[in-house]
Amino acid sequence: MRIDLLEDDPDQAEMISHWLTEEGHEVRCYRSGGDLTRALHRDVPDVLLLDWVLPESSGMDVLTWVRQSFLGRIPVVFITAQDSEEHVVAALQAGADDYLVKPPRRRELLARVQAVGRRAGAIQPAEVLQGTDPYIVDVGHRMISLRGKQVELTSKEFDLAAYMFANAGRLVKRGVLLERVWGRSQTITTRTVDAHISRIRKKLEIDDTNGWRLISVYQHGYRLERAA
Repeated sequence: MRIDLLEDDPDQAEMISHWLTEEGHEVRCYRSGGDLTRALHRDVPDVLLLDWVLPESSGMDVLTWVRQSFLGRIPVVFITAQDSEEHVVAALQAGADDYLVKPPRRRELLARVQAVGRRAGAIQPAEVLQGTDPYIVDVGHRMISLRGKQVELTSKEFDLAAYMFANAGRLVKRGVLLERVWGRSQTITTRTVDAHISRIRKKLEIDDTNGWRLISVYQHGYRLERAA
């Protein structure tokens, strides 16, 4: 499996990564939530391992972002020194699939990772958004097709389009799009959002002919909705 590990302690990251790669898994390590979320825009792993306490955003911040995003149901396991019942309950209620207290035990860690990955594969063989016809929005393969023909999109164009389809019928503010699609970057402005919206509207041919409208709501944001 492809596994992303968010851990700011280099010794812990090296140990956990070594255990997992010995079992044949592919592991990518990140030391900050921002680095991880930017990577998730490019490629979605099979399992996500999170520490709780980090220099910038917390593991809970990352979990919340993942569950609210268009990324589908990525299995998430916390590996953290936070061992109180309150922390465990908070993580599970926020959408974590499992919780391990540091220091992790090798065999238990490997078994739990394998279990959440297996459960996810059993219940979610394909991550395709429902109710988007005549479009097919394949989150798992990061592709969008219109009437059977794949539309060429950049990574950010796909992220933006997928998020709008996942939130069809809702008003989505520009600030939310900046956070969900571009992460915490300070160099991106709302003009970038507007430019990308224009491009996906054109590339995906979002119009009444195809049964959808992508409308601008003055001083607020955008709404993707079915054409009347």
